[in-house]
Amino acid sequence: MNKKSLLVSIVATLTITACVSTQPPAALPTFPDVNIGSVPGTPDDIGSIQSSKLLVAQGTKVDVPEYVQALFADNIREFVVDSGSEVIDRQMAQRFIDEIQLKENLAEDYDAYEGPVEAKFLVIPTITSYSWGSEYEKSYTTKNKKGESTRHPDECDYKGRAKGNIQIRSLPSMQQILSVNLSARKTSSQENPSSQKCNDNGMVNGVIKGAIGELLEKGDDDYVTLSKYVGSQGIVTGAKQAEGEIFFETNLGRIHGAKAEQAVAIYIEMGGELVKIADGEFVDKDNIFNRKSFITVDEDLQSRIKRGMIVMLSGECTNMFCSMDSIMKSMSK
Repeated sequence: MNKKSLLVSIVATLTITACVSTQPPAALPTFPDVNIGSVPGTPDDIGSIQSSKLLVAQGTKVDVPEYVQALFADNIREFVVDSGSEVIDRQMAQRFIDEIQLKENLAEDYDAYEGPVEAKFLVIPTITSYSWGSEYEKSYTTKNKKGESTRHPDECDYKGRAKGNIQIRSLPSMQQILSVNLSARKTSSQENPSSQKCNDNGMVNGVIKGAIGELLEKGDDDYVTLSKYVGSQGIVTGAKQAEGEIFFETNLGRIHGAKAEQAVAIYIEMGGELVKIADGEFVDKDNIFNRKSFITVDEDLQSRIKRGMIVMLSGECTNMFCSMDSIMKSMSK
């Protein structure tokens, strides 16, 4: 099957999937409770949660301008906010960066940072390299089978490439717990350019910015991995039964990033690690509230869900266009 045929098949499958999804009844909080087991140690009265707080400090590299690093850092701040968390105190973030660089330059072991800190993690996004290229294509004319002519104008084709790294360090120890390398590219074209040199600053900046913007995209494996660290953590607080279906309640609400039909992952903490139990999805917007929401889980996994389990935005794709974009990007690699 060629790529064009495969794309048509993907679109058809995703469209069918979208059409058959069932909507929950309105006002789920008014439906009867369902008794579910609890994770050992879960209190009877589970309070509201606070959004996770993180520091984001842009990295540095000698041959990469500060404004390029700032583009990537801004993208990561947006990613953190979309995950339901909060970015705090840029000056504090810079203090940690200075401390890390000092210790690495002196080849010293890390000691616990002695100053005050509110954040759980320090996130360090760094552009490690970027480049661009262009090619001039002279105008030409083509004819179809009917003999009709089509003129294609002069064109400049631009390509931008970027490579980056994201570190996550625990606070206050500053020990690195995750390092992810990323790469992306962006193409664009300009018809009837003013020069055959193809060096228009706006186009060059556009493909560089575009490549940086695609380093981390929703649905990508790296996005999903990082979501596990930067997202706000909610808790399964109970369950409701409505029209023969089970809907699980969580205190991960609108203010923590919950959105209609967004994918979530349900974890249990074991030995200091988050172990995934199931994937799920938020229901419609009418059943998402400021401080609580309802999620659906596949029927064959519902018996595994217990009160007190952790709920987080997973970073997976749920809508058709996001899924198509991820599939096509993987095909082009």
